[in-house]
Amino acid sequence: MEWEKAKKIFIYILVFINIGLFALNYKNSSKYNMSSKEEAAIYKLLNDNNIEIKTNIIKKSLPMRALAVTTPVFNNDEVRDVFFDDYEEVKITIEFDSTIFESAEKIVVMSENSLLFKCPNGTGDINNFNSKSAVDTAESFMNKIYFYDGNYTSPAKVYEYENGYKIEYNQDYGNEKIFCGSSVVYVTQNGVKSVEAEFYVAQGYTDDKKQICSCDEALLTVFYDIKSKNDTIPEGLYIEKIEKGYTFQSENDISEISVLKLVPAYRIYVYGIEEPYIIDAYTNTLSG
Repeated sequence: MEWEKAKKIFIYILVFINIGLFALNYKNSSKYNMSSKEEAAIYKLLNDNNIEIKTNIIKKSLPMRALAVTTPVFNNDEVRDVFFDDYEEVKITIEFDSTIFESAEKIVVMSENSLLFKCPNGTGDINNFNSKSAVDTAESFMNKIYFYDGNYTSPAKVYEYENGYKIEYNQDYGNEKIFCGSSVVYVTQNGVKSVEAEFYVAQGYTDDKKQICSCDEALLTVFYDIKSKNDTIPEGLYIEKIEKGYTFQSENDISEISVLKLVPAYRIYVYGIEEPYIIDAYTNTLSG
């Protein structure tokens, strides 16, 4: 009987512990979630100032670690194999920190972690040219760049440009985008005409987790910047897209072993403003 009573008491203790842990986890979790009042407040503030939000707001702002990256080392033979056909004669020139590969039809400039590809006549005609076939052509070309470390995301943005389309990509690590690891592919009916890209090699997370600002706080920073540059808010502005990822905190943030540290960031596209806003999520300040 005493053993049965002890077992019941033990079970009750376990139940109370589990209830306590659940309540604690719920409390900790909820403090990183945007409340309905906070969400309504940012919608009202922006709407009152003629700025609509036409995308989903990121409602969770869990603490995040910084991300360590290095710059890749490019091999001349790899570059030649990726961008040029076997029959092409390729001249290689070194100028300062850049290596230039040039044939009669194409030019590739490699500089540290950046790449510029130009093919004025295009890489080949595209049948039934439209935004979808342009994206398919861009992705096929991106897949050829096998020294592009890590995965790249689905297009961050696709927009019309000079009888064709520009398709923007980012590298990713885990579930987050590396905003500074970006590629822009310009495609016309004649195929790929240019690629501008920056590459980084993700080494993993670094430092301890730190609290990041919430999405509504980042939107406030964007709003105040727009307000500071305009006597009145221009008509037709709206929040087009909001993303979370990583970017540089400082261009000088390099350790003695040449490892770059990226910090969590929000990227906010505002329709009517050409460049997206990048917000350092640790400090809630404009990056760059």
